[in-house]
Amino acid sequence: MPLTNRHIVAIDDTHSILNFLRITLEAVGARFDGMATASGGLALCESDKPDLIVLDLGLPDKEGFDILPRLKRISRNGNIPVIVLTVRNTTEDREKAALLGADAYITKPFEINSLLDMIYDKLSVPH
Repeated sequence: MPLTNRHIVAIDDTHSILNFLRITLEAVGARFDGMATASGGLALCESDKPDLIVLDLGLPDKEGFDILPRLKRISRNGNIPVIVLTVRNTTEDREKAALLGADAYITKPFEINSLLDMIYDKLSVPH
């Protein structure tokens, strides 16, 4: 279980994606929480300080871009890894995400193994 004792939060309003991530990440030992709104995800992350965040950009209450800088500042060391997982596939969105501090950018539909590899890499966990 390579991600044992790692807490990962996903903020995405697509419940099937949250369920898919829960099953996948818990299978490799991670503790997982999913939130369907920006405000709920931000509150959870501020109170629980996860090890990594997977963030959708199109959320019902706010844009993921709006909370990304704040998410980057709440970790223990001041730089929590944030992986953007979105349907948006424009150069402009990719550049804006990077400018706001995203550590990686993956578009939907996505390969779960690619996302897992990215999570392991960002958490510096061998797999």
